[in-house]
Amino acid sequence: MSDLAQLVDLDAYLARRVTVRNAGGGRGYDAGVRAFDCPLCGDARGRGWLHVVGFAAGCWNAGCAAEPRLLGGAVEWVRRVEGLRSRGEAWALLHREYPRSVAAPRPPDRSAPTQDFCRLPDGLEAAWRTGGVLEREALAFMARQWGLGPEDAERWGLGRARAGRYAYRVVIPVVMGGRAVSFQARSFRGAEPKYLTARSERLGDLPPECGRPASALLFNVDAARSGADVVLVEGAGDVMGFARRARSRWVPVALLGQALTPQKLALLAALRPRAVAVALDAGEAEARRAQDHAADLSAWDVAPTVVMAQWRGAKDAGGGADLEVVGGVSFARIVRERVGG
Repeated sequence: MSDLAQLVDLDAYLARRVTVRNAGGGRGYDAGVRAFDCPLCGDARGRGWLHVVGFAAGCWNAGCAAEPRLLGGAVEWVRRVEGLRSRGEAWALLHREYPRSVAAPRPPDRSAPTQDFCRLPDGLEAAWRTGGVLEREALAFMARQWGLGPEDAERWGLGRARAGRYAYRVVIPVVMGGRAVSFQARSFRGAEPKYLTARSERLGDLPPECGRPASALLFNVDAARSGADVVLVEGAGDVMGFARRARSRWVPVALLGQALTPQKLALLAALRPRAVAVALDAGEAEARRAQDHAADLSAWDVAPTVVMAQWRGAKDAGGGADLEVVGGVSFARIVRERVGG
């Protein structure tokens, strides 16, 4: 059973919204698949489907918006059916009204890591006072990209690699709970993709390098104590650049990307911050995404106050921009109205 399925009873939700066609067995019911008439396209032949264990969803009716598999899975399906603004609101609705009172026991999965661990790349060089050619090249990149020097590299435990998958990249450990649980590696010679994240699952014959998937990672989360004011940024470089320059009440925490997943929301909610500001990179698409994140944070009741912020002077914190809080723009009331709370 997936982590999400241990928290939410999707069968209870479906019982209110649709008539399950394969409830008598067969057609994948025993494997967790529920078939029904799709409310998204009006199909009346039982072609809609949802996996109550794996949280996937879709429809086999040609032309349906969910055909054949809906991006965002069951949570996105609920969002569309309920007419909500964001997946965070949908998840909040499910978690509040259809919680699984007793988590079903789950047998251990011996094919995947069961606890936190992190194996940093072989041959990683973490000394920043040697004056080597590779060191100078990496330091020049970090100074240009994030405004960091050797002392900052040592503070954050940064390293660099000469060979292998992470060659010519700055390796950034992700520390959670006082220890490294994963890492990212940023290219400094223009290689694509710019960022590589430690493998958390088996890919072919390659062993995992850490026990946490990227969807459950936050950078600098240990610095955010209970009651802190947290500013959510995109990348680890934003955190390091902002922390180096700014004397601010806002504690920077990076999403390590643009996605605000249920796992990350749960981690933030556990911090019990006083306020959360959302400050993604500059741009129209990023601004819309930041508004969605603010709605999700309010739907989860992560903090009493959720505000929008923006960067002035550059596109992000890593580039030397200054943080400007737009104001006390809280989405809590809007979200409560939308989910009927």
